[in-house]
Amino acid sequence: MFAKIEELFKKKNVFSHKNQGITVAKVIEPASGLELAKEILYQIIDRKTVIYLSGGSVAELYKLLAKEEKILPGAVGLIDERYGDPLHSNSNQLLIKNTGLLRYLDILDIPFYSMLQGLPRVETAEIYDQKIRELNANFPKSVGILGIGPDGHISGIAPNRSDFKNPVFDAEQKTLLVSEFNDKTGKFKERVTTTFLGLEMLDLMIVIAFGSAKQNALDLMFEDGKEEDIPARFLRRPGVAEKTLLITDQNV
Repeated sequence: MFAKIEELFKKKNVFSHKNQGITVAKVIEPASGLELAKEILYQIIDRKTVIYLSGGSVAELYKLLAKEEKILPGAVGLIDERYGDPLHSNSNQLLIKNTGLLRYLDILDIPFYSMLQGLPRVETAEIYDQKIRELNANFPKSVGILGIGPDGHISGIAPNRSDFKNPVFDAEQKTLLVSEFNDKTGKFKERVTTTFLGLEMLDLMIVIAFGSAKQNALDLMFEDGKEEDIPARFLRRPGVAEKTLLITDQNV
């Protein structure tokens, strides 16, 4: 997939460089970054590909995909979700639906697999863990779209704090592709999320980080330290960095 991406960089005169193994594409502004991400997806996504989506500001990319009606994946899933009833007001599922992308997928009979099924949080994570294993077994290629939070979180993986120790980092969770937690004292609250292992199973991760609010998180990401403190440091792991494309308008 990176061969096609490199060809697109040359065609579009996109400046890219390596930082600790991660391919960094520097763009002038968010709009050009979203256009680049869109064109990359058009180049690499086909019916043999399952694509996993996250929420947040990345939703602007989904609006472009829904508007142009060109992307043709084999299936679509989620990277993480805020736990609750299906389509609850703060869910990534509703966010993506409101971009028009789910309607487009439905018209073309492209399956979308939501995390939320109206089940308890632990059971929700267990069922989606199995679903990701099935999707990755049935589709030769897998691509994840991720953002980076100002605190350095990726996926729905909250960093440890003095008042919160994320069970996702526990040894007994190392074999899970999807896990869950309840951050009672912080902003994350109840989450169901792809784990580091789940992300590591992807063939390509496209990470989008725009705006000066992300500069500090990116700086910390490339600094040595614990992944539990800055989960985005996971992307620097050997074997992971080579599969990671960072599109940003910040200096890294």
